[in-house]
Amino acid sequence: MPTPERRQSSLRRPAPLTEVPAGGEALRRRVYLWATGLGGLILLLLWVLQLRRPAPDLFALYGYPVLLLECLWGLFWLLGHRSLLVAERATFLLNALAVLAQLFLAVLTGDGQALTLSGNAYWLLVAVSILSYLMFSARQGVWLSAGFYTLGVVLPWVALGLRGQPLPGAADLLRVQLSCGAILVLLYSLAWYRERFLLERGHRLTLEQLVNTDPLTHLPNRRALYAAIERLLEEVRQGTPGCLILLDLDHFKRINDTFGHNAGDGVLLESARLLRSALRDSDDLGRWGGEEYLIALPGVTPEQGRQIAGRLRDRLAAHVFPGVGQVTASFGVTPCTPHDDLGSSMARADLALYAAKAAGRNQVALREANLMQENPVQES
Repeated sequence: MPTPERRQSSLRRPAPLTEVPAGGEALRRRVYLWATGLGGLILLLLWVLQLRRPAPDLFALYGYPVLLLECLWGLFWLLGHRSLLVAERATFLLNALAVLAQLFLAVLTGDGQALTLSGNAYWLLVAVSILSYLMFSARQGVWLSAGFYTLGVVLPWVALGLRGQPLPGAADLLRVQLSCGAILVLLYSLAWYRERFLLERGHRLTLEQLVNTDPLTHLPNRRALYAAIERLLEEVRQGTPGCLILLDLDHFKRINDTFGHNAGDGVLLESARLLRSALRDSDDLGRWGGEEYLIALPGVTPEQGRQIAGRLRDRLAAHVFPGVGQVTASFGVTPCTPHDDLGSSMARADLALYAAKAAGRNQVALREANLMQENPVQES
């Protein structure tokens, strides 16, 4: 086992990892709530304006109330914290049916409303395209958007052509179609970029997890613990107490030599599980190296840290490890101070651990920042 001096000199701070903010279901739910509420208000306003017209178009007269009911259902569904997938699929299906309804009404209705109905359908088509890119892959979304857009382009012209009508609004219809096509191309570009970004982000997070995770115990490794210690020290500088616990499984080499390395790996796995289950979610537990574990305890005083180490010591000592039997551990506890850095705090934890071992192992030793001697405490 290396000396404290060698261990202290080996503490080199790694380059900081770039933190990637994680999105979540709660954010999506809030976005959908705002979008549904705003969309419902706009639909209500458009419906009222249409009712005040001498000749409201058929879709506004009957379709808008249906869409308003869908918005109300969506609000209640989302506020009830129900499945987002169900809400997305129901909204997509209803809006897709609304687009088809407007397009076919444009074919069936008379002269004046054909262009109006087909023009209105393009704005719903944009909403359907956005939903398709949220729910499906970029490739699937572009096929859905392209299919609806093709119908939106072909059906109005077919309707006008079959009637042999003059086309006074043809230029306006063409302008709306081209504008909608440009928006759909932009949506696809954004969806493609989003998909690539999420893919690369997933690869980066996976790589960071591999770099920062011990492959045997699946606990944070030393690299990740450096960052945990820095966070703890920053909290201490702001006035919050904090402690470090460094523990070492006693006579671990004897376990490997007697029972084999597979049994030793089993002891490491089981001890990691026991330690993690006895700590708070806010506590950072990781494999410091070999048979050593480090625990960062935010908001914990020195005496509380010693008591926590004592409970962990008892928990390990009372456990029967399969194929091995009883395994004990020695614990070194030290509080962090506002003047500490990574090296000084870990040096004291090291000295406390050596004091526990020198006192006969299976012990807890506390080393205060202002004391020159250790205080080994036998826990029974």
